[in-house]
Amino acid sequence: MSAQRLKAKALPILFILCLMNLGCEQAVQQVACVGDSITFGARLEDPDTYSYPAQLQLMLGDKYQVHNLGVGSCTLIRKGTPTVWDQLSKIKALKPDIVVISLGTNDTCGVGTCGNRKCWEYKEEYKQDYLDLIDSLNTIASSPRIWICAPSPMVLETPGLSKERQEGLGIRKPRLGEIIAWVKEVAQEKELNFIDLNTPLDHRPELFTEKDGVHPNKDGYRAIADLVYQSISQ
Repeated sequence: MSAQRLKAKALPILFILCLMNLGCEQAVQQVACVGDSITFGARLEDPDTYSYPAQLQLMLGDKYQVHNLGVGSCTLIRKGTPTVWDQLSKIKALKPDIVVISLGTNDTCGVGTCGNRKCWEYKEEYKQDYLDLIDSLNTIASSPRIWICAPSPMVLETPGLSKERQEGLGIRKPRLGEIIAWVKEVAQEKELNFIDLNTPLDHRPELFTEKDGVHPNKDGYRAIADLVYQSISQ
C-alpha cells in the first residue's frame, strides 16, 4: 500500500482521536461540597489550602473542580439561621455533577445549648426537610449524584475543653446520634450514597482543635477529605 493511501486512512482515525481528546478536556466534573463551618474549614489559618474540599481537590485531580459551599453555623432545618435553603440557588447555579452534603451539627443547638439559637426545638422537621432538599437537588438539569454524610463527631476527650463546653457537647452529642439515624434513613429511602464521617473520627482528640472538640484540625480535615475521596472514587 502506498504511503499516500496509508495517510488517507490515518486521517479519519486522527480526527476521531482529536474529538475524543476534546471530549475528555471538557468533561471536568463539578463537585459541590455543601455544609457548615466544618465544610468551610473553620479554625484553620488557611481554609483555602487545608479545608476538606481543598484537600479533596488535590486528591481528585484536574478532572474535577471542587467548590466549597460551607457556611458557618449553617443548619439543614429550614427554621435555622443561616440555613442551607438560603444556598440552594447557588448550588443549582453550579450545575454540579456531584453533591456532597454534611449537615446536622448545628441542628443540635437549642434547648439550653448554643446561647439563644433554636434548632433542636424543631428536630421533628429535620428528616422531612432533608427529603425535601434532596427532591430540590434532583431537579437540577445536570442530574447530580448525591452523597450525604453522617456529620463528624463531637469529641469530649479533646484537650482544653472548658467545663461549660464539655457540658454543652455532652448534651448535643446524643442529639447528633439521632440526626445520624435520620440521615441513614434518608440515604436508604432516596437510594443515595452514604459516607460515615462520624465513626472513624470519634474518640480521636488528636484530630480536633484544642479547646473546641467540634472543628477538626489539619489532620482531621485531611481525614474527612480522605473518607469523601474514597467514596467518590469508588
